[in-house]
Amino acid sequence: HEEEDGSTVGGAKSQGQGDTDDKTHTNNNNHNNNTNDTNNNNSKTDTVMSHLASATLAGVLQMVVRTALMGIVSVLLSRYTILTILTIGMLVFLSTRIYSALKVAAKGAGVPLNYLVGLKEVCVPLMIAGGVYCMFRGRRFVVEKETENGGGGEDVVGDGTVAVQETMYHSWTWTFWLGEALVMTLFIANSFEKRSPGLLALFTTISGIFALWLRGQFWRYATLLGFQGVIALLVVLAFPIMEMILEQIVEEKMKKVGEKIRAHDARLRELQRKRNAAAAAAACLD
Repeated sequence: HEEEDGSTVGGAKSQGQGDTDDKTHTNNNNHNNNTNDTNNNNSKTDTVMSHLASATLAGVLQMVVRTALMGIVSVLLSRYTILTILTIGMLVFLSTRIYSALKVAAKGAGVPLNYLVGLKEVCVPLMIAGGVYCMFRGRRFVVEKETENGGGGEDVVGDGTVAVQETMYHSWTWTFWLGEALVMTLFIANSFEKRSPGLLALFTTISGIFALWLRGQFWRYATLLGFQGVIALLVVLAFPIMEMILEQIVEEKMKKVGEKIRAHDARLRELQRKRNAAAAAAACLD
């Protein structure tokens, strides 16, 4: 009977030692898993924040580029006759090249050309050319003035006065506003693949408001570009800080989750130990 008790006690000790080893091993595994989960979540956070920062910065830089192009068209190209003619000619040539490319692509695919889609693609450069011409024409008005007959080859009116045509230049007119708003709307719409009527109406409203403020003036475009540059700088500086804050939040959350998992595992181990002790005591009594 003493030998049986000794063997039972030895078995209980070995069972307790085994439980301790299992508990230590389980705690180590839980700690390693918690560390791995934290690292994985940090890497996922880095990836999400990096993609978000890249997309935001790309959008801001695209806005800066289009604003600069709009400023060049409004301030420089539409101001001088030669530059306006060259710009309109290039846009017409671009429209013909787009139509040729669409026709070749449809022929290569063996399908007929969708003229509705082709018309949308071809008309965009032509509409931009129309907006450039409106800006050019909005700065110039031909006015007829009547002066006294100077003996030249002018058209003489019945009362002896001469009708002289004079070109007057204006810094801003509603015709110029129409062209600037049209070009700005098309520039914004080209940034999006899907353009619904509601979205086009929104772009038109925004462009009309900005065109009322810009009015083809260099310093106003420069101010807008400076503001967009500040936004780009804030994006570059803010996203790393946001990434660090989000990493700390995720790490704290994972620590709390790990602590709860370890506490639950300890409770299960304690219940298992009590069951083993009860089973060992029942074996001793038998």
